[in-house]
Amino acid sequence: MAIAGFNGSVKIGAATTVSDIENWSLDIEAETLESNPFDGNGWRSAVAGIKGWSGSFEGTWKVSADTTGQKALQDALLAGTTLELRFYTNVTNYYSGTAYLTSMNVETPADDLVRITFDFQGTGALAYT
Repeated sequence: MAIAGFNGSVKIGAATTVSDIENWSLDIEAETLESNPFDGNGWRSAVAGIKGWSGSFEGTWKVSADTTGQKALQDALLAGTTLELRFYTNVTNYYSGTAYLTSMNVETPADDLVRITFDFQGTGALAYT
């Protein structure tokens, strides 16, 4: 069954919702390593390799007002520390893991709201609850 995205959110840990986030994207990848034995009759074969995850989220800028959310993300980026991030698809289900913030972009158009985008790189396993 399809679900509407308006119940999605981004949280730091279990309790802190990052305010004013309107969109998040999560990329999960799994590498394969070629294993081509001489007795493979000319067919390629593969084995599972390393998995990883990364992504981004964006919304309206509230760093000065959202001190436990957007400001905490900015602080973690500047300090090079990790955070536990949770990406909710609805009010119940979410992906979670520890990540480094890798970039932050603030865009200030004259004819629109100030926008903020965070990019992240997961470190370790990603879980789905």
